[in-house]
Amino acid sequence: MKDNSPPNTHTYDFFALGEALVDLISNDVVESLANAITFERYAGGQTANLAMNMAGLGNRAALAACIGRDGLGDFVFSHLETAGVDTRHVQRTDQAPTTLVLVSRQTQTPAFIIYRGADAHLCNHTGLEEAVVGSRVIHTSAFALAREPARSTILTHLRTARQHRALITFDPNYHPKVWPDTQEYAHIVRQTFALVDVTKPSIDDATRLCGAGKTPREYAQTFLEWGAKTVLLTLGAQGVLVVTAGGQEHHVPANPVPVQDVTGAGDAFWAGFLSAHLRGSPLFEAAYFGQLLAEAKIGQIGPLATMPDWESLSSRVQKLTEHQSPQ
Repeated sequence: MKDNSPPNTHTYDFFALGEALVDLISNDVVESLANAITFERYAGGQTANLAMNMAGLGNRAALAACIGRDGLGDFVFSHLETAGVDTRHVQRTDQAPTTLVLVSRQTQTPAFIIYRGADAHLCNHTGLEEAVVGSRVIHTSAFALAREPARSTILTHLRTARQHRALITFDPNYHPKVWPDTQEYAHIVRQTFALVDVTKPSIDDATRLCGAGKTPREYAQTFLEWGAKTVLLTLGAQGVLVVTAGGQEHHVPANPVPVQDVTGAGDAFWAGFLSAHLRGSPLFEAAYFGQLLAEAKIGQIGPLATMPDWESLSSRVQKLTEHQSPQ
């Protein structure tokens, strides 16, 4: 499939503002962390995972985040560099340890415990605004917006990105363990959605925010009403519903694959979708790339160790999308 992307004069294809942390994922599939005995350590965080995935797919990716000046921070920093992420905007702090999350390995929604730390200490610094202005895509997450001073830092730079017409993407990964005050979440997130082009809630995010019993279309409509221009509602085994403020709608079906670990599937979807978009794929076609990369991820334990070949992905998407168009 031909790369139709325009000539690129930007410093970065993708710049994430958000969290970098350590995930400790149980080695065994367990229903509760009470039953977990041993864990494997991974560099994690929604924005950090996505930056690593984007770099792995050949994009010029950078991350602004804060980690502790400790051994776990060294571990995260090393993984970011090894993955090819530009780390010049990754900050270190002595004020808190590197954020740590314990996660149960699951084939459905995993349980987790968060030990919040350094990620919330992301601050403005020299060169950050210039990096934002020089990026094609600016991305952040609700996790990153949950605490100050990271929240104010990120919102300031999203406004700058909006002025400079970058594509702004947002993962509204809501959970009451991260945002115990749902009203505060709604207030902050609505400010964010006023700046957002594309959002990717999961059906779990939507249900926790809006309550059970709505149709996927109704959930997607809520995010459009909040201000997003495009909603990619991921539905697990039911695929993805793509809905735009302009009235387009398309369902991307899921392919049956053996499930090993769902942690990070959303980040893999984002990487496939955004990489395809940056290469010039139309909106609904880019969602197929995201779905295929998410399926590759759930067949592995932990983050994507190796990225699928882009040409192979393109061939699969071409076959899947023949004779299809959005409604």
